[in-house]
Amino acid sequence: MTERKKTCLKCRKDINEKELHKIVIYVVQEKFTEHHYEHVECPERFTV
Repeated sequence: MTERKKTCLKCRKDINEKELHKIVIYVVQEKFTEHHYEHVECPERFTV
């Protein structure tokens, strides 16, 4: 089973298998156009 690389749309970093992420789907005129992945909590957006 091959795993496709998922890249976060916001920070452009790879999303690892165990990281929480969401899929962003674009539907135009009831037609599926494309989809992207984003980290649920984007690493670039963390505050300390």
